[in-house]
Amino acid sequence: MKRNSVPVILILIAFYLAVGILLGIVAAKLLHVTGGNWCLPITVFIVFIFFFELTNLLMFPFARKTMNKGLEANNFGKTYTFINKGSWSIRTILCIDEGTGRIAYTSALNPFKFQMAEAKELSKVRTSYIKGPFGGTKYVFFEFYYGNNRMRIPTFAKGGRLYLSMYSKKVQEALAEGEKVCNLILKFNPQGNLTLDQINQKEMPFIKIGIPGTVFAGVSVFISVIAMLSEAVISSSEGWKDDLLNGMPAFVLAFLGLATSVTGLILGIKGLKAAAEGPVRGLGFSKTAVIMSSIVIVLLILTFILFIA
Repeated sequence: MKRNSVPVILILIAFYLAVGILLGIVAAKLLHVTGGNWCLPITVFIVFIFFFELTNLLMFPFARKTMNKGLEANNFGKTYTFINKGSWSIRTILCIDEGTGRIAYTSALNPFKFQMAEAKELSKVRTSYIKGPFGGTKYVFFEFYYGNNRMRIPTFAKGGRLYLSMYSKKVQEALAEGEKVCNLILKFNPQGNLTLDQINQKEMPFIKIGIPGTVFAGVSVFISVIAMLSEAVISSSEGWKDDLLNGMPAFVLAFLGLATSVTGLILGIKGLKAAAEGPVRGLGFSKTAVIMSSIVIVLLILTFILFIA
């Protein structure tokens, strides 16, 4: 099962970039900006802040339609359906045939592909939460592994810095929802709470290379944000292109951002290649490194082209 489709992500990035550029041009006209259009990097950045919300709004209806068609085509009977609606998360649909144990899945980032698996093919089925200060949480989830792929789906997710008590109604309902999904899967796969290494009595290796890859990807995001802000400031200076050395801070930051993101991408790809040999742990770090680095590279190149154009 795949949560994301690379072509869909690239199309969305191009679309959001176009929207950001259009808003930047409109803002510059309304504000009577002369010289370099410093509005462009700002409006592009703002549009991408709302990546999750915009993607759910635009793509989730397609995911729902794909799911409905797939359930009908594959003769699903009485079906339990879960849709995560947490903030700052990509919306997904998970359906379980209560008679056969077949599981169907679609995602707003992979909305045109109906994905199906058997409960007996899953491992490490569990529900849990991410701990916050003073024992609270703002993220409750259930998850399972399908081969090497971990599918983590939130039953409760909220943004901001406020955490809810574990005894709050929302958190307890989210935990109960996760337990219900897990119990449905375990009904058809009693060993589903075990990892593949426990089932096969073979130790599952941990792929560490994805950890530094994720670190490099995270650093590249920080550097890239500063680079885009510096581009906005420099672009606001009329006539800066008369001497390209005036843009040196932006050039250096863009180069550093590109270098760190490419490093993160390479390390992430190496981690994914190592996972092809068999079941491993730590694959999520490699996936995160690849996705984050790819997005940063595309954004850096496109915004830099706009900067020097």
